[in-house]
Amino acid sequence: MVSSSSPSILCVIDFSDSSLQALRWAIPEAQKHSYHISVLYPYRLDQPKQREEVVQSKKAMDADAVEKFDRMVSGMLREGKVSFNFKSEVGFLRDRIREHASKNNVVMLVMGRELAGEESFKDLIEEVDVPAVIVPSKK
Repeated sequence: MVSSSSPSILCVIDFSDSSLQALRWAIPEAQKHSYHISVLYPYRLDQPKQREEVVQSKKAMDADAVEKFDRMVSGMLREGKVSFNFKSEVGFLRDRIREHASKNNVVMLVMGRELAGEESFKDLIEEVDVPAVIVPSKK
């Protein structure tokens, strides 16, 4: 396991085409600099009426995210050329990125264009204070 002090690229995804392109861009960059890649999938939960529904909904969303991630990477990261981890977290995109960056040695933020347009991206970049790469969808 990579320690939180190891330099890492934070690649934020939503399973869109631009997220796939962002991950494809991050891999050779991580290899070139011997960085770890932390792949983060932040999501929001609908507000269920019962606490049990929240727990079940979160478990289902997390399991679905792992399955989608496994299909998405289909060998890209599993070749062993770069260390990585995947995490799905409930919350606002900006909060999840800020928290991850504050607890880890994030040296670069990489994300697809669709995610970069979701929240106040300018404020996020000022708060995280690392270089950011916005990757468009493949045309």
